[in-house]
Amino acid sequence: MKKGKNVKEIFSHGLIMHTSPALNEDGLPLGILDQKIFAREAYPDDRNNDKLPIEEKESYRWLESLKNYKDLLKETKVITICDREADIYELFNLSYEINAPLLVRAKQNRAINKRSRYSEEDHLKLWDFMIRQPVSGKFDVEVPAKDNHPARIATVELKFGSFTFNPPRNIIKYSTGDLPNLKMHAIFVCEKNPPSSIDPLEWMLLTNLDVNNFEEAFEKVRWYCFRWRIEMFHKVLKSGFKVEDCRLGEADRLINYLTIMSIVAWRIFMVTLIARTNPDLPCNLYLNNEEWKVLYMKVNRKKTWPKKIPKIKEVVIWIAKLGGFLGRKGDGDPGTITLWRGWKRLADLTEGWNLALQC
Repeated sequence: MKKGKNVKEIFSHGLIMHTSPALNEDGLPLGILDQKIFAREAYPDDRNNDKLPIEEKESYRWLESLKNYKDLLKETKVITICDREADIYELFNLSYEINAPLLVRAKQNRAINKRSRYSEEDHLKLWDFMIRQPVSGKFDVEVPAKDNHPARIATVELKFGSFTFNPPRNIIKYSTGDLPNLKMHAIFVCEKNPPSSIDPLEWMLLTNLDVNNFEEAFEKVRWYCFRWRIEMFHKVLKSGFKVEDCRLGEADRLINYLTIMSIVAWRIFMVTLIARTNPDLPCNLYLNNEEWKVLYMKVNRKKTWPKKIPKIKEVVIWIAKLGGFLGRKGDGDPGTITLWRGWKRLADLTEGWNLALQC
């Protein structure tokens, strides 16, 4: 994104924010590893043209992010989980070069296991190859309500297999030099008997991590389910913070604003999940003393605070109530949007408290 560019012009071309949040193996957000903000006009209209090198395509941002946090976390093993947009040969090739494992949902039913680069017949398509693999196990998946269909439990089959990922012939470097064949593993999850009028669940996951049995395959499926955390993170930014309504004067100011809002969104998202997974943790691990004391007195209408530090579960409910959460018996856990509204009120209350102490 160019500095000094009018923000309205930037939004008209399409603002792209490519964020790489870090999660632990339990899906808890740990922070943001990398973020790139740019306007789509930075790339030509034919950015997906096969004649362009990957460096000139919009999809190059996946490679940039992988390089950035690999350099940042040299001594830490990071497994990158991506959706179908990242199903590109160059990304998998880079992951082998820099030893950065990937788990990507497949988009293309590409030809695999080719014996030579010019082979036209002695190969299979990815989906055909995986359908032929034996079923290694079954498990149930909770499917949320969507498109007027109620929530349900889907029973899916799991298959896995190894294959050779051959370089596509439409890559510009294919004609100028040799590109390596990549040893890959695929995990195929498919629902066999969905209810009528409902499309069956189906995931094809690709990875360069070892997959030798059902347990290792199921582990990768569980990791991929964490990818939806990025959607929740963006929901906080868009629906809660309403960053798309921001109309700062120049692009560099907008970038600074989005960066700060991303940090705040991560904090809210993290506290929301911790309250559900570790509800008995003391709240002062995530709120400072002024915050939780002001919050306690406001919500409970007390003039003093308790001697025992409240639990994080209690505090999250209090914050949500500041944001309009009613906390009725059937309301369930508060969502990130309600919590964002509560955090805003808490910030104002805490600032007022600190100002009053200075008088």
